[in-house]
Amino acid sequence: MKAVKVRREKAEKIRKWLEKNCYKDKDRRIRLEDGYVIIPVTESFDIPGDYEIIQDRNPVFKEKKNFRSVVENVAGYYPKYTDFKIFGKIGVVKLPEELTQFSRKIADELMRIYRLQAVWLDRGRHGMLRKPEMELLAGQGSETEVKEHGCIFRFDVTKVMFSQGNKYEKMRIAGLVEDGEVVADMFAGIGYFTIPVGKHSPAKKIYAFEINPDSYTFLLENIKINRVNGIIPVLGDSMYTVPEGFADRVIMGHINAEAFIPVAIRALREEGWIHYHESTPEKILNRPVERVKKHARKLGAEVKEINLRKVKNYSPGVLHVVVDARIKIN
Repeated sequence: MKAVKVRREKAEKIRKWLEKNCYKDKDRRIRLEDGYVIIPVTESFDIPGDYEIIQDRNPVFKEKKNFRSVVENVAGYYPKYTDFKIFGKIGVVKLPEELTQFSRKIADELMRIYRLQAVWLDRGRHGMLRKPEMELLAGQGSETEVKEHGCIFRFDVTKVMFSQGNKYEKMRIAGLVEDGEVVADMFAGIGYFTIPVGKHSPAKKIYAFEINPDSYTFLLENIKINRVNGIIPVLGDSMYTVPEGFADRVIMGHINAEAFIPVAIRALREEGWIHYHESTPEKILNRPVERVKKHARKLGAEVKEINLRKVKNYSPGVLHVVVDARIKIN
């Protein structure tokens, strides 16, 4: 599949020209790769210019639009709670029970359109480990790679979850880390925050705690793949493995972890930041802030600064938010 590789400063002008002349491939997304802008073009495009015409080895498709068309063509309509994501060469669909009879036909169409290795049905996640329940619908294989901001994440869709909605948040946290900081990632997973902080921040050390053995295995692999130094992985429950008084910044990327807030606060040395994630109804949006304040008071700690920001929509009427709190240990 063809694409145009162009420097950032010239990308907008070339994009407009391609669109005006109907050369841009509307089914794929424009993306950044190694400092260049990759603009998808039609297979017939071969006009030389101030850019390089390449074979797009990592295309990012506009899944939602095409997926909806596939479902409507196969089933005759598009119900609520229907979703589709592509992770590398693996597709993952969510379908309501009423579409079960069409699942394999939908998967076959997705395999053809997106040239996928396999399509899996996501039946949900269970327990504190958020372990996926998956069913193979078409193709074979479940291990894949995703690239974000120069970081490579290798994982198995049947063993661990991967959230595509946290891209900005991962880099935001990396950008907040100051020179020489010791960072604790309490729910490291496969390295969602650990790897970006390791690659894009001046942290001195990053302690990555993970309870799920499958996630931990991929965490070790991703540390190696990304060639990041200063990361200390720890297998175990962070409720019991996170020490006290050693970190300047604590990342709490799990959305059901209020019970771990005291552990995060005690992990700080003198004064530092915790980044507490939670899913909360919009009607009680300030709940995560009040929870952090409550636990700080109980520990005799002082909240010096606290802010709340939206990460993404979690479900209808519910938001995934993060609380940034600077806390002083008294």
